[in-house]
Amino acid sequence: MNNNFITVILTVLFLLVTLQPVKSKGPIYLNTSYSFEERSADLVSRLTLEEKQTLLGNTMSPIPRLGINKYDVWGEALHGVVGRNNNSGATATSFPNSIAVGSTWDPELIKKEAIVIADEARGFNYDLIFTLTYWSPVIEPTRDPRWGRTAESYSEDPFLVSKLSSGFIKGMMGDDQKYLKTVPTGKHYIANNTEYNRHTGNSQLDTRDMREYYLTPYKYLIENDDMPSIMTAYNAVNGVPVSASIFLVDSIARKTYGMKGYVTGDCGAITDIYQGHNYLKDGVESTAAGLIAGVDTDCGGEYQSNAIEALERGLIKESDIDRALINMLTIRMRLGEFDPPSIVPYSRIKPDIINDRAHDALALEVAIKSPVLLKNNTLNNSNKKALPLDPKGIKTIAVLGPQANRVELGDYSGPIEDHYSISHLEGLRNYIDNNNLPIDIIFNEGGNTSRRTDFFTVREFTTLSINGERTKHNATDFDAASPGIISTQRFGSQTLQGIKDGDWILYNDIDITNIDSILLNVSVTQSGGTLEIRAGASTGNIVASQIINTTGTERFGRGATISTKVNTLGFTGPQNLYFVYREPQTESVDKETLNSVASADAAIVFVGTDQNTGREESDRFSLSLPGNQLEIIKSVAEVNKNTIVVMQTMGMVEVEELKHHPNISAIIYTGYNGQAQGTAMAQILFGDVNPGGKSSVTWYKSVNDLPEFGDYSLRGDAEKNGRTYWYFNKDVSYEFGYGLSYTSFDYSNFTISKNKITPYDKIVITTDVTNSGKMDGDEIVQVYMKTNNENNERPIKQLKGFKRVTIPVGQTKTVSIEIDCSDLWFWDDVEEKIIFDQGVYTFEIGASSKDIKGFVEAEMNGQFKDEIKTVVAASENIILVPGETTTTNLSVSLLDDSFIDTKLTETVYKSNNPSVVTVDANGKITAHNSGVATIFVYVNYNETSGSDSFPIKVMPDLTPASVSINGKKLETFTPDKKAYSFLITDKSEIPTVEAEAVSNNIGVEIEQAGSNNGTAIIRFIDYNTMESNNYYLNFGAASFSDEFDDGALNQGWSWVRENSSNHSLTSNSNALTITTEAGDISEGSNNAKNILLQDANNDWIIETKLVGSRVPSQPENAALIAYEDDSNFVKLMFRAVTKTSRQTGVQPGTIDLLVEENDIARSIATIDLKEVITDNNHLYLRLVKEGPIYTGYYSIDGENYSMIGRTDALLSNIKTGIMASDGIITQSMTSTFWFDSDTTKPDTPFDVSFDYFKIENFGEKF
Repeated sequence: MNNNFITVILTVLFLLVTLQPVKSKGPIYLNTSYSFEERSADLVSRLTLEEKQTLLGNTMSPIPRLGINKYDVWGEALHGVVGRNNNSGATATSFPNSIAVGSTWDPELIKKEAIVIADEARGFNYDLIFTLTYWSPVIEPTRDPRWGRTAESYSEDPFLVSKLSSGFIKGMMGDDQKYLKTVPTGKHYIANNTEYNRHTGNSQLDTRDMREYYLTPYKYLIENDDMPSIMTAYNAVNGVPVSASIFLVDSIARKTYGMKGYVTGDCGAITDIYQGHNYLKDGVESTAAGLIAGVDTDCGGEYQSNAIEALERGLIKESDIDRALINMLTIRMRLGEFDPPSIVPYSRIKPDIINDRAHDALALEVAIKSPVLLKNNTLNNSNKKALPLDPKGIKTIAVLGPQANRVELGDYSGPIEDHYSISHLEGLRNYIDNNNLPIDIIFNEGGNTSRRTDFFTVREFTTLSINGERTKHNATDFDAASPGIISTQRFGSQTLQGIKDGDWILYNDIDITNIDSILLNVSVTQSGGTLEIRAGASTGNIVASQIINTTGTERFGRGATISTKVNTLGFTGPQNLYFVYREPQTESVDKETLNSVASADAAIVFVGTDQNTGREESDRFSLSLPGNQLEIIKSVAEVNKNTIVVMQTMGMVEVEELKHHPNISAIIYTGYNGQAQGTAMAQILFGDVNPGGKSSVTWYKSVNDLPEFGDYSLRGDAEKNGRTYWYFNKDVSYEFGYGLSYTSFDYSNFTISKNKITPYDKIVITTDVTNSGKMDGDEIVQVYMKTNNENNERPIKQLKGFKRVTIPVGQTKTVSIEIDCSDLWFWDDVEEKIIFDQGVYTFEIGASSKDIKGFVEAEMNGQFKDEIKTVVAASENIILVPGETTTTNLSVSLLDDSFIDTKLTETVYKSNNPSVVTVDANGKITAHNSGVATIFVYVNYNETSGSDSFPIKVMPDLTPASVSINGKKLETFTPDKKAYSFLITDKSEIPTVEAEAVSNNIGVEIEQAGSNNGTAIIRFIDYNTMESNNYYLNFGAASFSDEFDDGALNQGWSWVRENSSNHSLTSNSNALTITTEAGDISEGSNNAKNILLQDANNDWIIETKLVGSRVPSQPENAALIAYEDDSNFVKLMFRAVTKTSRQTGVQPGTIDLLVEENDIARSIATIDLKEVITDNNHLYLRLVKEGPIYTGYYSIDGENYSMIGRTDALLSNIKTGIMASDGIITQSMTSTFWFDSDTTKPDTPFDVSFDYFKIENFGEKF
């Protein structure tokens, strides 16, 4: 063995021994001396199996007894924090979306943006950490511009995506060496670029495309930036759903790239394994497949419903659940959730940072740097360019277009502050006013952004003969169709997608003998259109025509049946019918507006796309501007020779007509440009700022240039074009990397630091760039690589370096771009590893992928050596008991992303706490004593080394041997039952409790009841882990019922925080009426008034009958309660229905069984009522206590009771009673979809009248 290797190991082991954590009074999972992984293993080991299952979803349930708060894994922060759950509806700074900031080519600027987003996230989580895991950024390259989520991605190029995402991820994670500021998640892993079949589609990839293109951003970000999370996509890859793919999730992401962190499935992705892909039989099998593949948390209900059953079926082991939870809880611990705020640096970021003015200034900076100048012609009879606008020569500007007076933010955007939301029209007006310019604006919105595809679709049609015979036909089962039309499954049924104006669908052999009419079952979106039914050809005779309008139930996919008369024109028998779809007629610009436009010195038309064009769940099958925007532009350009088009779109659109139109003098493109979009565009139009953005996508001339949408291969052939600038070799409107400036730049002096290179080198390519124009400006210098290996179908070129620089007028800057030669690899699909082409590499330097200014060359020699890159070690089982053994699983990947046989390595295993576990030379682990330890694995191979580690928890034996009361053994005692109740009299002997543990290593601590009416608490404690097994013995006398009909309460009641002005026994006869007021006792509020209690420290059944003066308003409530103190109780309550933004009508109320321990509440079960509880409609509540079990029931008639739910809780010195309060919004309420945090109360008070309180006590004798 290598001596240096031994020295390193011994040094590390010495440090491990000397840095061992000491015993603490607190549990290990709260002891910051231990590693996060050790603490997580300790915490997971304390969970019951049922508790583990509740933590496996995107809403992780609270575990009050362990101090675990509810946590929502699902957060969104793609270009600003989106309010969800606790901050639902809250405003935050909204930056330009991803496709917009992709045009900045500025990773450092994106890092600044992400720092602000993370700061605001911390501000929202200041009082309570509820969501700091954000499912952003989208690092899936946009291989096809038709993808509905193009706006969410940075670019079509994986290198550019990697670099820009790197800035975002670094900013979100923060720079602390121990704690994370927030947790970004790269998505959607992988090859998930079609929405029309997102839940059912299979992305067929060869290994080259997979490795070189689709996986590249994940490889880069995991290996270079320690990206802590990824999201598995809905789709399958090569026939296997990604969320069930051991190869993609475990072998690639974890064992090849070395990802440490958690993996989430996209929402419903685990369900799609069996429902969408039919890959497995049911949710139980899919749960097992996801957990085994390495998907740690399920955004959906499968894991939280099926994990235990999967274990019982033998499909998984409990260690599979444990491993997933340790990954997730380690992330939560790295956020500082379980640590004192004083040692977590980010805990000091307060809510007042949200929407800070400096953040708006940064949003403006990003919005200024993202626009791309596509066209800027010289004006007629002038040597001036159309842009920037010259205020001296302009008196009137005509502003038109549907995007002029709106602020389009795009998907995953939350609300923004009104004063920060600036439209383009408002931005222009503000600029003119602020600069005192004598310019008038003529505004006419004009135009619409209606979809240009799928404006309506036929689901099925029925031919109806003159004698009433009907023949039904499925419209999705066609014989032929125009290119691009797809029959796909959406929301459980087949549907047509991709229909454009003039497209046809053929149905052969439709019998039209004696046909009278055709009944069309249609789905209409946007503005409808016209359906022509033609015989024999798509241009054949029309036998029927029907205008489809968006009225009534026809809109938004709610189908309607329309009858259209048929004129057979003498045709009879089976005919081939062509259904030809026509767009609705477009609006035109009225003459009065055009007259005003014609007289203006400049006309600016603001056009673009919106979320109707394309978004999640909805692709765009046309690349033309939606609605009538193109017609508006052309109409304006016909009358005004200085027409400027500003496009704010979700990516490229077809622009050939605009590019070549002589009267369209300038075109500016941007993505959805954030809250400051109007201010930014005004500064660009008037030349305060020089546009410096470059397109991060290719602008194809036509959608017809693209391969079939669902084809995920990149390389073209004789039958189809290639994809992206890597492989597309036809003419385009604007190439990748294109963008003009108000100034000009000259390139010269191209150099490279080395002419001979290896994969281990870093080279520097330089060029001198001179600003030869008349305005300061930004230039983005780009470096593209290509090799001479044409036999292997290499890309035409690939981006390998870039830099954005600001150059003042007349100055020359030497721009140096470093290139890591290890990035110049290709994938060998035969040897299954990274390789480097040998020979000459050409590096082109230019202003775009086409505008190349010069080049340099270097000769590549050599490949990666067999060097260790990633070592992954894990034990078969993580949680052991003394004497138990487990094995270590080990994998080793090399620098070239291949694996080696671990038998060829020198491997050393060490435990950092041999008193807890030892490990032998083969990785066999033996548990000895309670505690946690880390197993370190050191691997040496070919004079290179790597290491990994994992935690082991050894459980103490906390089993009780016996429990005695007053010297008499409690015969009914069993270890599984945690609480016992005893019904006593005043003459009963004061109880003294004794107990013994099975293990001599376990301490026994007893807190005696001290009286006949109290609780004795037995704690079996392991002093190594500070783990305890607690038992409660409740002693109490019989309680009393109260009918509330004598004008006074019975003796024995007591009020907590009484406010006598808000309770009455006379305002409603024979009832106790409590008027709610501010306060509650849930989750640390602990300020509710008028809680009425009596002693009830045994088992019992309690009931009440209540009615409200009105429907409760969020979050008002009235309840039966079992109460230890304000921090520990069980509450069966009638409360307001959780408010959502989608509700309509009166919401009668909700029954909620809530348990709280240590100020952490957990809603056990809820049910929404169907009738209001007012006037003569009463509600009956019943709460039953049996030992540690509390069961809630309700009834509407007082006779037939339905169970709400059941929970266990360990309460001491219990009192029972009633309460009513204004309440607070609890954590469980915030997880409701479309949650609305509004708590505005009606003008009238909420009075709750309790007709009676009944109690029946029972318990054991002693």
